[in-house]
Parts: sequence; C-alpha cells; structure tokens
Amino acid sequence: MSKEIHTVRDTPVTLIHHAANGSHQYPPGSIAALVECLSSGAKFIEIDIIPLADGSFALLHDQHLAAATSGKGLASQMSRSQVSSLRYKVDGRISDEPVGFLEDAIDLLRQHPRTLRLQLDLKPFSLLTESTIQNLLQIINPVLDRIQVTSVADWVLRLLAAHAPRLLLGFDPLLYLDIVEEKPRPENIPPFRVGAYGLLDDHPLSAYQWGPPAEYFAARAEALAAQAPGGCEWFIRAEVLQIALDAGFNWIDFLHQQGSKVDAWTIDADQPGRIQLTQRLIEHGIDELTTNTPAALAQRLNTEIEF
Repeated sequence: MSKEIHTVRDTPVTLIHHAANGSHQYPPGSIAALVECLSSGAKFIEIDIIPLADGSFALLHDQHLAAATSGKGLASQMSRSQVSSLRYKVDGRISDEPVGFLEDAIDLLRQHPRTLRLQLDLKPFSLLTESTIQNLLQIINPVLDRIQVTSVADWVLRLLAAHAPRLLLGFDPLLYLDIVEEKPRPENIPPFRVGAYGLLDDHPLSAYQWGPPAEYFAARAEALAAQAPGGCEWFIRAEVLQIALDAGFNWIDFLHQQGSKVDAWTIDADQPGRIQLTQRLIEHGIDELTTNTPAALAQRLNTEIEF
C-alpha cells in the first residue's frame, strides 16, 4: 500500500504509503523500500508499525506474521529477537529482506533531511503500556518535528497527545464507520453491523433511519470528532467521503471548521472512476490524497505534485 498526499489549497505534496513501493522491487514497509523512497527525494513517507511484546516496534502491517513474513503467530506476542530472524514475503514468496524496526527507520530519516515527514501508522493489536509509549517517544524524539503518528485507535492517540503535545497525530475512523465490501472483513475487526444507512456502523444512530442521511452523517461526524484529539489530521476512506457528499454532508468542510486537515484514501489512477472522484474531492476542499500510483495520478490530474 503506498500513499500520496496532495494538498490543494497551497502546495501539493506526496506521501508514499508502506514505505513507497516505488519500483516495486522491495517488500512494502521494508527498510530497503524505505531507502529507495528516501533516496528518490520523497518528502512524505508512511510506514506501518506494530508494538511487540517487549516494547519494540516492528515495521509490519499485519498482526498475523504468516500474512507477510516467514514467521507464524501473532506479532504482538513476539519479542524483537524472534521477529528479527524473519523475512518479508512478496506475492506469497519469502524474500531476502529482513523485517525492519522503528529505530532503523528513524536512523535513515536523520540521514535524509529532504524528507519532511515520516508517518508512522500505529496498529493497535495490543494495549500500549506506559513503558511502550515512552519507548516510542524516545525512539522518535531526535526527529519529533518530522514525525506523524496515525492510528485507527483514538484511545492511543489521546494517550500520545497527553504525553507529547508537540507530536503531529492523525486519526482514521475505520473501526467506527466503513463501507460494505465484497471481500470478507478480517475476523474480530469492527464495525460488525450494516446499519440502516448502508454503511458498517455499530453506533445506535445507524440502528434505524432516524432522519435524512445528511443528518446521520453530521451526527456521526460530530460524535467521532469528540473521540479524536483536537486538531489532529483525519484519514478517511474516499468512498465514505463520497457517500457523505452524495447525502448532502461535506465532512471535509466540517473538519476544516474543527481545525483539522483531511486525507482521502486510497486513490489509484488505474482504478475506474478514481480521477472523477479525485476531482470532486478537490472541488470540495480535500487537503490530501492517498494513492499507490502518485506519478500516474499527478499526470492524470495535470496538476502540480511535489514528491
């Protein structure tokens, strides 16, 4: 998963998700992929991190190690020494790339001052202890002004905001509101219920058609805004933003009034209808876009993009 951020009111910017697939030579999220992205001069890069049992942070997206590595079991139950012997998988095949750790990524960032921001998408697969939070902050402290920690876990973001008020944060409401997809949803990942307005939503507001869809979205946006730290950036699935707009509610404008930027994910140039959706989101004030195809999207949009 790679990702582009594209600001529309000032200077467009680019973010590569999963440490920039780039030329797709390296496993997403690996140190090798990160090196390629940094060396290319990318200014905005994202990688996923998972806290391990000993408080370390591995560069992994999936809780189940077998999904993307040569290992088995749950990442949150493993130690750094156990995970360090594993290799990433690419298309189901074990690669030569070892699983990386957050310290390695931070060391690389310090060597590449042209990169303005490294986004760490923190996966909440275990409760974060005080020592784990302090370890995270200690690791990123040398480049704190160039780090953004994002998560679907609003409770984690609130803890980080209390411990490090200067740290840039980002919230994805994916666990609370999402679209219904054809592929099976991962086990035990909320929301579990399809609500009355056609979205996955376990909130009582979705139990019945209490009012028009626009009022539903406005109420859900207000409730979710109360959960996230004030002023943090929001990362919202593009389809959810589109459905809200179709219903008559501009979630982007609502968040702007709260002092927050908004990123829409994931916009890929080779997917049907994505260019039209992108243009619509830009017209409604989206701050940033997420894509696996930043160069192609920039070309299709015929607009200024900063890599």
